[in-house]
Amino acid sequence: MKEKILFILVLVLGIGIGFFGWKEWKSVSKDAPVFVEEWSKASLKDTKNQEILLSAIPGKLKLVYFGFSHCPDMCPRALLDMSTAVKELGNDGNDLTPVFISVDPERDSPELLSKYVKQFPSERLVALTGDKNTLGVLQAAFGAVSKKVNNPSIEGGYTVDHTVFLYVVDEQSRILATFPGGIEGKALAKEIRRFL
Repeated sequence: MKEKILFILVLVLGIGIGFFGWKEWKSVSKDAPVFVEEWSKASLKDTKNQEILLSAIPGKLKLVYFGFSHCPDMCPRALLDMSTAVKELGNDGNDLTPVFISVDPERDSPELLSKYVKQFPSERLVALTGDKNTLGVLQAAFGAVSKKVNNPSIEGGYTVDHTVFLYVVDEQSRILATFPGGIEGKALAKEIRRFL
């Protein structure tokens, strides 16, 4: 029961921050980067079904989002905003790699993610999936939360509630900044430029 209440509180906080004023909230700044050991060691499967080490993903910075392909609203918006941020950065965008990590490994196979990411304009977008345990450990390291919720009325019979943060990760596996979902791509690019 306590875990359920904690999950709901974190989810409400994440969604609430996402909808109400990202400008007033950043969990981490460039002055206080947070090393994420799990990012430096973990590997996940890409859309070609190949295991890749997260710390080996190219780019000076990674813009990381945890979501799932069947998400009806926040995930597509986040991926579009991430793509817009890369475009807005121009040549500097070559140093930024958007990364989408699935929180729904049951449905999000590498093959499905390969089709899914083609809906978004950024060719640099990396989509990853893996086993439930690895994904859970990685999410916990980022403070991201997700929970499977039964819903017989939709495809697959369930959805996944999850927090909607975007994380800027550097080459040293450190989180430099965290932004809630809902931040527009142009504004996101402006914030990321400080770290390039």
